[in-house]
Amino acid sequence: MTDTEFLKFAHEADQSAHNRRHVYAFTYPQLKRAFEAVAAHEREWVGLTKEEAADCWSTEAVRTWHAIETKLKEKNT
Repeated sequence: MTDTEFLKFAHEADQSAHNRRHVYAFTYPQLKRAFEAVAAHEREWVGLTKEEAADCWSTEAVRTWHAIETKLKEKNT
């Protein structure tokens, strides 16, 4: 993320907080460090292959959804 993109992000977050009547007193360097720390721990999302999704299929929608959710959690944690 460029500095310009980050400043836009910080401004939008500040406007959102202001609109909800919250007051935050963070400096740009503090926000930048926090954002970079979170971004460093993020990783690319891993989806299911067609075969994995097919393995999750059930005649009951709730069971299918639960199986897909479980498999995605396993692959992304």
